[in-house]
This record gives sequence, structure tokens and C-alpha cells, in this order.
Amino acid sequence: MNRIPQVLVAAALSTLAVTALAQDKSAAAKQGKGVAEVVRVTATVESIDQATRTVTLKDSSGKLVAFVAGPDVRNLAQVSKGDVVTLDYAQALAVRLSKSASKTRERTVTEGMQRAEVGKMPGGVAVREVKVTASVEDIDTKKQIVTLRGPEHTVPVKVEDPAMLQGVKKGDMVEAVYTEAVAIKVEKGAKK
Repeated sequence: MNRIPQVLVAAALSTLAVTALAQDKSAAAKQGKGVAEVVRVTATVESIDQATRTVTLKDSSGKLVAFVAGPDVRNLAQVSKGDVVTLDYAQALAVRLSKSASKTRERTVTEGMQRAEVGKMPGGVAVREVKVTASVEDIDTKKQIVTLRGPEHTVPVKVEDPAMLQGVKKGDMVEAVYTEAVAIKVEKGAKK
């Protein structure tokens, strides 16, 4: 998966929900063990031009967002004015302060995508997981902060549970996993 389909991005931008999610996740991540959040955004197809593939969505607050659905958006011909687009966006971060078998700082990215079958309403799921093996650069047991150095960044992590720091020492290799998933579905709107 090189990129999330344009319809997913456009739907996500039609609301401030993703911004709120990022703020909540950031605050919770400082607390330690792990963070998981899901945001659901629903919008209605306000207009659609099949020839140009231009779609305009309207969210619950009345905000409009227009975009051109790229060729990776399958089954656009099934969509019409009044259809309901639902987007679920999830993020999860887990830090495990247990020794890793790896002796090098690593970053592994795994991605996958599943799209609706041809002829069905548009929809799909895109998942991206980033696994990082990092070295413990510093531990402040009084403040419950461990500084981790990965292949690209060095970051302090606030650990809520002091038991997570037991058995961990400077120089140990530990793991962190970040997962991001987007699911979208389009359903026929109510008949008027």
C-alpha cells in the first residue's frame, strides 16, 4: 500500500475529529503502556460527477469538502447523492520495555489493503504497522521517564506503571509498535 485511497483522506479531512484524536493520543502516550483511539466520521454525498470523478461530501456540521476520486477508488459508479460515507480511523501505540533479541536499532513497516469487490459499494480497509527496536539511552526512575533511541529519533517516554522499568537498564534493546488503520464504507442513503 503506497498510499491510502484519496476518498479516505478526503473524508478524514472533512472533520476535526482526526485533530482531536491526535491531541488525545499525544496526552495519553505520555502516560506509558499503550494508547489506542478510534474516531468515526460520517458524511453524506452532497454531489457526484461520474465523468470527472468529483465527489462533494457534507459532514454533520454542514461543512463541505470536494475531491477528485483517483483511479484506486473502485466502484465509484455505484455512488449517488445522498449515500452515506463512514470512515473509522484508529491509532494504537504500544511500548514493551522487555529485552529484544535484536542488537541493532531497526524500523520495520508492514502495510496492507483490502478493497470492496468489483460491483459492490466502495469501501475498504488500509492498515500500516511500524515496529521499532530501540536502545534505552537513559532511565529516570524518579520521574518514570525512559529515553529511547531508535534508528531515526531519540524520544523520552513517560511510563505510568513503575513496574515496567524493573529489569530494564541503560543499553537494553526494547520494542515499540505503532499501528494505524482506516476503514471506509459507503452505504445507500435513505430513499426520499
